[in-house]
Amino acid sequence: MTRAGVGDDDGVDDGALRPATETRTIAIPVDQVDGECWPAHSHDDHELMWAVSGRLSVTTPEAHFAVPPGASIWIPAGVEHEVRAEAGCRLQCTWLARQADLPELRTTSVLVTPPLFDRVMEHLLVAALDPAERRRAEVFAVDLLRPSRTVDVDVPRPRTPALVAVADALARDPADRRTVQEWAAGCAVSTRTFTRAFQQETGRGFAAWRRDLRIRAAMQRLAAGEPPGAVARATGFSAQASFTTAFRETTGTTPAAFARAAARWTQAPERAS
Repeated sequence: MTRAGVGDDDGVDDGALRPATETRTIAIPVDQVDGECWPAHSHDDHELMWAVSGRLSVTTPEAHFAVPPGASIWIPAGVEHEVRAEAGCRLQCTWLARQADLPELRTTSVLVTPPLFDRVMEHLLVAALDPAERRRAEVFAVDLLRPSRTVDVDVPRPRTPALVAVADALARDPADRRTVQEWAAGCAVSTRTFTRAFQQETGRGFAAWRRDLRIRAAMQRLAAGEPPGAVARATGFSAQASFTTAFRETTGTTPAAFARAAARWTQAPERAS
């Protein structure tokens, strides 16, 4: 197996995760005891990243993504992204060479990969594969990947720098209880101007956007095995009942049912490392 470190000396900014140059399909285990953030960067190949344990988040110019344990995030080639691994996170990355146009994977997406994908990855990590074998396996591996609505909630990212700062602050701390009036004052605009701009840039009102952000963060914590009551408090809901209602309205299932499903993902055979 070929592994690359962090910030290889290849002209890329230090701290950006990069694949080795001699192969385009690799797996890199990275343990983040103290937590770490890799600034915005991009890759020439498609990237698949997942947290073996702990919490992992990815930010692109278009959206915030919280990746639950047992799920993966697909980042198409050329997409700029920032990666944040919280303390204790163990993540892995795999890069796949550019494939034919795949409508389902044109944008950054959260996935639940089937066990067969893990076996294909093990096959790809065999150094003796000739180029033709590797190409066939890569095409098959990508064909197994499909976005999963069961683990993803759309949280668009605004474009105006002041609103981006608000969105990024809430992504770091979904439980932040500042009111819309306080956020607007921090941006030095009226509440009406703030809410109108947020609606125009994200396609939804500020309250709805923040609820979806909290639900996405809650999915990540539930998948990590945290109890629903603790998850409700950690993500800013005033009571477990309101959390359950919001979660069901957004995802179509309850926090407890989601946690049971997530337990099945995390019990799947571990990906090649």
